[in-house]
Amino acid sequence: MILFPISTDAPIYHRPIGTIALIVANVAVFALTASDLHEAVDQYGLHHGAGFTPVEWVTSNFIHGGFIHLLGNMVFLWGFGLIVEGKVGTLNFLGIYLGIGVTECLLEQAIFVHSPGISFGASAIIFGLMSISLIWAPQNELSVFYWLFFRFVGVFDLSVVAFAALKMLMSGLIIIIFLMIGFPPGGELLHLMGAGIGAVVGFVYLKAKLVDCEGWDILTVISGKTPTSEKYLSQSYQEAMRRRANASKAKRKRSVDLNKKLDRSKPSPARFTQLLDENKANAAFAELERIRHHKPEWTPTQEQLISLARGLRTASNMRDAVKAYLDFIELNSEFTLAKLELAEIFVFVQERPSAALRLLEQCEVDSFSDKQKKRHQQATLHAQSMINDGIIEIDFQS
Repeated sequence: MILFPISTDAPIYHRPIGTIALIVANVAVFALTASDLHEAVDQYGLHHGAGFTPVEWVTSNFIHGGFIHLLGNMVFLWGFGLIVEGKVGTLNFLGIYLGIGVTECLLEQAIFVHSPGISFGASAIIFGLMSISLIWAPQNELSVFYWLFFRFVGVFDLSVVAFAALKMLMSGLIIIIFLMIGFPPGGELLHLMGAGIGAVVGFVYLKAKLVDCEGWDILTVISGKTPTSEKYLSQSYQEAMRRRANASKAKRKRSVDLNKKLDRSKPSPARFTQLLDENKANAAFAELERIRHHKPEWTPTQEQLISLARGLRTASNMRDAVKAYLDFIELNSEFTLAKLELAEIFVFVQERPSAALRLLEQCEVDSFSDKQKKRHQQATLHAQSMINDGIIEIDFQS
């Protein structure tokens, strides 16, 4: 299971300039070293058993051993950098980021002074930022991207405290398992060292009143003394709350006004359109099924069908997405991008390589963008590989 934080609802008072700059710097270093990662790690990584090497305390934090290593760290940096930099500003954030990295590397070389080895990457710093976010904004939520069993993808909301506890628990369990089978705990121990340093930084800033947590820091939450009135919150936070409340109120009023015009006892094309406009694909599909049962002569527009199909796909409702795609293709067989999208579901989700190939062969590849051509190529190769591996496809109607 893969979990990546991608955004947060925590109050943000500063733009993430430093976060973006660090992501750019890490990506640039990786691009410059990708041709010979082994040499880059050997030259700029943090060497154990070599005494204290202050230059490596900085350089090792910007070296990554591969694209997946880099991608994971940068996504986490974005998620937690938004919270930390958003509360203290760019200069403070850069100082915290580098300070965690340097301190962790110093302690690492001191602990492993007699042990050979080498470490690199920004993971320890990321865990430090996660600890700080846990201390400063435990009950705020992260929008988390998930990829489960390399098949199911989507986004859900999870509190900072729950996400941090889950990640640290996973690291702790990995350490225990490694120790039980006689292996060194490896990078997970370094991650928790970074988390510990971040916790110290978070509490120091909190106690020194160098950060405004609006009375929702972890100490206040634990004590049960969180603010119960807007007067305890900063002016900027009050304004943000009022904007969100007014927008929510207006949206509810529009929805209520429209619902009053609809007879909810009967299926309604107007309600189907409303649900589709509100990005409620599953509810829209259910309403469409009801309409078809009572009014079989009515059909959505082509634009509504493709929007519905893509919405169901985004919601991971692949079974109903297939039905919507087939309905759309029946009306508009020349829109080959829809055939590509449906073929991807067949080959990557439903394991129907023959059905996927039939659609892929109908695609006008010359009309695709470079990215779409690459998707077409990947789906074709994967479907052919599945057939070569002897996957038996049950041909069923979706």
